[in-house]
Amino acid sequence: MRFPRPRALLIGFGLLALAAPALAQAPEYITGQVEIDGLSYPYSLLPPTEIVAGQTYPLILFLHGAGERGNDNRAQRNHFPARMAKGPDGKGAPCFVLAPQCPKDGGWTTRRRGSKLSAGLPRVMAPPMRAAIAALQEVVRTQPVDVNRMSLTGLSMGGFGTWDLAARHPEWFSAAIPICGGGDPANAALYAGLPMQVWHGAADTVVRPAQSRVMIGAMKALQIPVDYHELPGVRHNSWTQAYRDESCLDLLLNHQRNPAAIQTATAQLLAAAIDKEERIAFLGDSITQAGNRPDGYLDQIRSDIAAQRPQAVVIPAGISGHKVPDLLKRYRKDVLEQKATMVFLYIGINDVWHSTSNRGTPIEDFEAGLRTLVRDFQASGAEVVLATPSVIGERPRGENPLDTMLADFATRSRKVAREEGATLCDLSEAFHHHLALFNPKEVEKGVLTSDGVHLNPAGNTFVATHAARALYQATQARKARRQAEQSKQDG
Repeated sequence: MRFPRPRALLIGFGLLALAAPALAQAPEYITGQVEIDGLSYPYSLLPPTEIVAGQTYPLILFLHGAGERGNDNRAQRNHFPARMAKGPDGKGAPCFVLAPQCPKDGGWTTRRRGSKLSAGLPRVMAPPMRAAIAALQEVVRTQPVDVNRMSLTGLSMGGFGTWDLAARHPEWFSAAIPICGGGDPANAALYAGLPMQVWHGAADTVVRPAQSRVMIGAMKALQIPVDYHELPGVRHNSWTQAYRDESCLDLLLNHQRNPAAIQTATAQLLAAAIDKEERIAFLGDSITQAGNRPDGYLDQIRSDIAAQRPQAVVIPAGISGHKVPDLLKRYRKDVLEQKATMVFLYIGINDVWHSTSNRGTPIEDFEAGLRTLVRDFQASGAEVVLATPSVIGERPRGENPLDTMLADFATRSRKVAREEGATLCDLSEAFHHHLALFNPKEVEKGVLTSDGVHLNPAGNTFVATHAARALYQATQARKARRQAEQSKQDG
């Protein structure tokens, strides 16, 4: 799911004039395009009717339907952008509306209407979705956007895209509203904590309402709240009623992004899925050692587990400065002798970082050590989650001094996870995707870390979310394996 930092090709995309007076008519769209894999993808940006110096404004990312595909950079302004150009009160747009355009033969997702369900998200995103993300990054860098009030909506083909993007990056958005679309119920857990409203016409014959119903059912089975509106007698154009609804517009415009709520909801899913007397070890370096402190990433997960599984045990096993060779000297005592049933292994930063003083770990030794750790944990009966090393500097990918080496080590971690059957927690990719959007000033530290490496409060919540999500995924793999074993015995 890696995509290059976008090369923006801006057309009339200067910074909006500040303190502009309210206009009698809808403002002009700002147009632009981004380049992905050598192809250009256009987008239109509807600005707020009035911009006041020093203020920031909500942004709604809108994904259009199949009928608006093309390259004219105009067709996708129909429906929701046209509605917002007038404004909910008829006085013009109160926010930014970003409307990227998908090419005629493309789609927002690799999944098509009526296709068989997958086992989760495809790792590689469809190019038009990558372009939509690139456009979003560009707008956040250049316009006064309130990054805590960015929401997502789409209709029909764009409804499918909304389900997909919300599953990939729920922490980005304050809310998501897919309309007459569909997704994969295997992804239901990924929506935990994200406010969602879903609309579908009960008489829709283009995208059957069953596409939304199966998603709603999967979310409710996990006790994930979702506001579902199925409209009697309405066919495919359920967006007309949805985008006129006050609650829909309120959710898109006024809700705040809430990473802490997503973290808590995700950890609660994990707590409900683990065994009653689960023993989860967190093995790593100073990031994990600090994560054991109040409100650290490990402490956040522990607190949420304790509320539902008081007999479960969290085993902190992080030591500052440690590398893979150090873990090999102590993992038996710190993990195996503690009878861990699950292990979250987060290592690699120091293996790379210490190379600047000739104390790093050769990459072949790093990979071999990871394999030993994973195999021995699995041999003990424990589920293993292997995290890729996160960041050494928060500047854009490739602009921090150790990025190339760190990327190579992350690749080896992915390889070990894949070949040894461990669950992957790809913190490397997660950090880079998040920073590409939420670090528009390209600072070296301060977004997710205090010093470019160690986590600040936002970073602890971020890692707690991704760790809990990966641990939950490991519980589901274990559950499936147990069921297969039981079926084999019963047969």
